[in-house]
Amino acid sequence: MQNDPPSSGAGGTEEWGWQQPHCRGQAALALFIDDLHRVLQAHAAQQLVAAAPLAAAQEQVDALLAHYVESGKAPDIFDGQSVTLKEGIDRDGVSHTVPIFSPRLKQALVAMLGRPGGGRAS
Repeated sequence: MQNDPPSSGAGGTEEWGWQQPHCRGQAALALFIDDLHRVLQAHAAQQLVAAAPLAAAQEQVDALLAHYVESGKAPDIFDGQSVTLKEGIDRDGVSHTVPIFSPRLKQALVAMLGRPGGGRAS
């Protein structure tokens, strides 16, 4: 994949969620959210040292979602879905990058969050 999500930490040895053996169904959704958080953290860190274009982060998010689709481990959750990044500035002048989920993906997230334990993968 050309626009792979950034590697993690020193050496990038931490696996991504789609690489986990238990990445199926609701666990895949929880792992996706963890991975999305990693991408957004990397984008925020890049913004601190230099102007980091939102388009670059969007490409990484698109690549991340593509990995989950290609893995085929939760097609009912990921196939045909999207995450669009938007930037905004709050009333204190702080810039935020916010993921906007496609309707079916948002519905799956809301359902997962409503379950006991929040559907978190362990």
